[in-house]
Amino acid sequence: MRTFRLLSLNKTLLFTVLFLPSFAHADFPRGFFVEDLRHKPPVPAFYNLETHALEPFVFHQAYANFIDITWDREQGRVFFSARATPKDPYRVYLKAWPDGEEKVIYENPLGPFRFLLSPDGRQLALQVMGPSAWPILAVHDWENSKTTLLGQGFSPDWASDGKSLLFLQIPGSLPSWLAEYRVDTGTTTLILNEPVAEAVYSDSSDFIVLKTAKEAKVCDEFQLWDRRRNTLVPFSVSTGSRRMKHCSSQREINSFPGHQFLFFKESPDATDVSEQTMVVSDAHGGRLQILSHDDWDPMATAVEALTLVIGEDPLYVMSADGTGGRIEVPQARFIRYQR
Repeated sequence: MRTFRLLSLNKTLLFTVLFLPSFAHADFPRGFFVEDLRHKPPVPAFYNLETHALEPFVFHQAYANFIDITWDREQGRVFFSARATPKDPYRVYLKAWPDGEEKVIYENPLGPFRFLLSPDGRQLALQVMGPSAWPILAVHDWENSKTTLLGQGFSPDWASDGKSLLFLQIPGSLPSWLAEYRVDTGTTTLILNEPVAEAVYSDSSDFIVLKTAKEAKVCDEFQLWDRRRNTLVPFSVSTGSRRMKHCSSQREINSFPGHQFLFFKESPDATDVSEQTMVVSDAHGGRLQILSHDDWDPMATAVEALTLVIGEDPLYVMSADGTGGRIEVPQARFIRYQR
């Protein structure tokens, strides 16, 4: 599942939409949400991955801004965050596919927020931009209207089984520390005794791909942490860097829904990131393909277990391993948050 980054309120940003992995009901289509540029102003629409067509999506209410729109294919539900007018607070709504009424399941007056739906569709990981310098994280059980605060932090990531949430916790000020929230106990634990800059789960919660602040100063590459054995090994090292005994610079690790594949940005060194490539790997670092900067820029996001969406104007859909080529999504772009 795609982890999201800090939400800056100083400019227009591109945001991802999410697709939950599952052995879904055959009546519900594969797809993801985009902005349909055929309308002025653009409106959310559903891109069908089976027919490769952009389909209109009907809302019963008018909304001023959207941030996240998530398609829960297994249950046939759409979750989205929006506000009805520029003066209203942002809310998370639940809508049955394809034309159900919109129901408010979460509201926060502090400011805009991102949400990340758990694999079972029962929990929302929230990242709220309030008056503090750093976001506030929380987990919201929308069925029982119960919210558990996690404190300051960012980059939440659900494990593939939905039993735990990984995130970077900021106890007052930087640096950030690796923490894990357990759904069954409702408790949070710091799980590594040194600061961490980035982290996501691998294919199970026993393995975490991370970069510690200390290691980043020595070699700016990700490592794979085996929690059972408590060992750290290089995650995905390019052939050239091994041969030259030179570390590349790896940034912004993300996972596909289901966590069988991951992707991250890579450049020869940390001083010049203008031509970063995009590396797609399996859960333990085996490289499947490398996309040039021109291919993926300005962003890439995984929308289902094997599908990556890249670019902007136009967007392209492609498989994780690069087979099948690229399919253009015309007259569409990622959903944008406007301040």
